[in-house]
Amino acid sequence: MNADGSEQTQIKALSGGAPEFTKDGRIVYNSEFKDKKSEISIANIDGSNIIQLTDNDAEEWHPDISPDGKQIAFMSKRDGNYEIYLMNIDGSNQKRLTTNNTDDWYPSWSPDSSKIIYSSVKDYSKEKDIYIMNKDGTSVKKIIPNSGYAVFQR
Repeated sequence: MNADGSEQTQIKALSGGAPEFTKDGRIVYNSEFKDKKSEISIANIDGSNIIQLTDNDAEEWHPDISPDGKQIAFMSKRDGNYEIYLMNIDGSNQKRLTTNNTDDWYPSWSPDSSKIIYSSVKDYSKEKDIYIMNKDGTSVKKIIPNSGYAVFQR
């Protein structure tokens, strides 16, 4: 749709959520595969040429494309609990960035593509803590305790 909400069109070939546009006009999103388990996929704007970027038995959600368009941060449960992962825009070089016994959610890139913020929760009855780290997973620092979700404004 246009920014004003006009000319809405459903992309019927795609099923999932959390869409983001790439610099070249494609869509990265969490797609429904494997009996409704979520994977990260990329497709043309018209829903053609769907490419599954992740492929395992775990749920993978909330892809966030780096502002420079080169990488995707996402959350995955492939190691038992949700952790933050990083991969190249083509799905290569998938790397786990966080390693702990809490669920780490909703990665968001800094405007210069150098850092990622995310929420971490151990007890779901309490608020989440917000952390920031370098895009390689180093220099992890809690920046907001007892908060919610954080997203960089771009």
